[in-house]
Amino acid sequence: MARKIFAGKSPQKIRRFFGKKEGLSCCNVNCLAFAGNGTLYAGTESGLFAFNGKVFEKIAAGAFNCLYTAKDGTVYAASSEKLYTLGIDGAVPVQNFDSPVSALAEDDSNLWLSCADVLYKYDGSKFARYCRHEFTEVFALTAYGDARVYAATPFCLAGLWGKRPRWGVIMPETSQMPDCAVTALKADGYGHLLVGTEQGLYVYDSMSSWYAPDYFGNFPKEKVTSIDFFAGKTYVGTVAGLYIFDGASRSFLGANRWLPAQEVTCCAVNGDGSELWVGTHEGLSLIEYKMMTLEEKAAHFDEMAQKYYIREGYHTHVRLTEYGNIDSGFPGITDNDGLWTGSYIAAEACRYAVTGDSEALENARKSLKALLKLTYITGIDGFPARAYRRPGEDLFGNGDPEWHLTKDENGELEWKGETSSDETSGHFFGLSYYYDLCADDAEKEEISKVACSITDHILEHGYTLCDADGLPTTWARWNPDLLNRDDMWRWERGINSYEMLCMLKVCYHMSGDEKYIREYRRLIDEEHYALNCARHKMEDAHSNHIDDHLGFLTAATLLRYEDDPKIRAYYLFGLKHHWEYERIERCPFFNIIYGAFTGDCCDLETAVESLEKLPLDFIEYPLCSNEARADLVWDEGQEVYNGPRQLKEPLPYDEKPVNNFDASPFAITRGHGLTSHETTIYLLPYWMGRYFGLLGD
Repeated sequence: MARKIFAGKSPQKIRRFFGKKEGLSCCNVNCLAFAGNGTLYAGTESGLFAFNGKVFEKIAAGAFNCLYTAKDGTVYAASSEKLYTLGIDGAVPVQNFDSPVSALAEDDSNLWLSCADVLYKYDGSKFARYCRHEFTEVFALTAYGDARVYAATPFCLAGLWGKRPRWGVIMPETSQMPDCAVTALKADGYGHLLVGTEQGLYVYDSMSSWYAPDYFGNFPKEKVTSIDFFAGKTYVGTVAGLYIFDGASRSFLGANRWLPAQEVTCCAVNGDGSELWVGTHEGLSLIEYKMMTLEEKAAHFDEMAQKYYIREGYHTHVRLTEYGNIDSGFPGITDNDGLWTGSYIAAEACRYAVTGDSEALENARKSLKALLKLTYITGIDGFPARAYRRPGEDLFGNGDPEWHLTKDENGELEWKGETSSDETSGHFFGLSYYYDLCADDAEKEEISKVACSITDHILEHGYTLCDADGLPTTWARWNPDLLNRDDMWRWERGINSYEMLCMLKVCYHMSGDEKYIREYRRLIDEEHYALNCARHKMEDAHSNHIDDHLGFLTAATLLRYEDDPKIRAYYLFGLKHHWEYERIERCPFFNIIYGAFTGDCCDLETAVESLEKLPLDFIEYPLCSNEARADLVWDEGQEVYNGPRQLKEPLPYDEKPVNNFDASPFAITRGHGLTSHETTIYLLPYWMGRYFGLLGD
């Protein structure tokens, strides 16, 4: 038996953007700092702002490029040559300098301030001149220990030393320092300097050794713009986005989903770590961390499903009319309304079986009626429509020959033909789980009749779905002559054999009619369909993800009914081969199905991590930051199958584009911010994991 995981609460990210509408008259944010009382200050090109909990209020004019919170709680702000302290009286001028202030830093007992050409030390009442810099382009300062001070220019570092203070200069010409411009600097307090450059983040041991980004395996390789330490984590801003490290793990926040722009200028974290603020040239992002269990997260998506995703019982994606705003959206009409609705039915059926929640039963029942209707409205016995649309809905009456006009109790509608094997897989998956876990006697009879009518139609039309025009549809073909004896169908041999056996087994389970089990056995005995299933996945450089989805849907259906160990073994051979090939995707649905039906190790921790990392909305933002990342490793081979450029290994779920199980997880960007994907991406693996005993409550 695969072991069960009882996952605790994990931090879920909720982000909000702040710009001109929220009080920032200038969105070019240079610096951020929290005061001891929790007030956030933001320095911009046109003023200094304080956050009042709702919006930003301007408290001083000028271009502010430096904010620093000292250990005693004093907040300093610099605008050109002027230094201010910040508090209940606003921005109070405290000192003027001969040249612009560039940075502040603090060691164990001293507070330091740097201008472009002079270093100052705080004497208890003011910043007193300490010594001149070796160079006049100092832009960063860091300090630790007892007067261990380092300054950075674009071309070198300088370390303070000696009883009579002098600068020791470190440059590429005289050391192992990388020959690239320095862009940021921060000491960790233990003799290590984190040095940001135009070619990534380096570590210098403050003596003679330099460690390149590759040494640590996952340090940024693109231009670094800021470095900060907060609450035991390291925050590295880059031109691509923000990297967060805690040693064992790394996460990345990119533009559009998490940040208003990809180049990070600064960041700040509040005292308890519940708020992360990130500055860019196009405004601020507030990322709040809310602790949630997996079940609480499921409740969130259950609520979203009912609020946004259901149209006449069908669960599909949401089309947005305003970028990134799900409240502007409406449920779309897709080629796969039956597939996604079947998945939603199965998720709610598992939820009902686990919790006994009447709401789950009612949700499943409404969607069941919608799914059955797709077979009723075509007027062709056993032929399910892909979807239907009504007058006033998108493209109604546009003359597409695959859409057919009819009527129901609510008036005119058009239904779409060209129904595919995706649809039959989704129908039988959803119908079977509802039948076993939710249905009363009347519903069982109705479900059985519809499922059997679809299978009868397929058998009567030469193992195809035959459309309104009398022709077989393009992909709904399960004929042995095609699958076993036509090279053009070699790619579909395994998965379509699997699907046909599944439909026959489901119908026998529901009806008890021996004709289905006879045909099931004939296809196994004479046409070797079970052998086809033993290697149903064709390895394709991870180019075709539709059949991956259908393979796991079919496994999750057929393996519940086949109890002959000899035949079952062929299906398990196929499932294992398929899962091992897809294992790199870290897909929670695939992992849970594999574990549920094999009892083997199924990377359950990875499935849980993926569920935890899935964002709280499934809007398909264009993740342009990923295109700027220098740390990504690209794959080869998919071009043979005319596949797009993709990664060697998928990014974590909170860094990559949202995708359903039939789309590529290896892509780095996709979409336009006007689509929100189906909530079954989370609900289906979570509730199936609960139902099969892999996930605890």
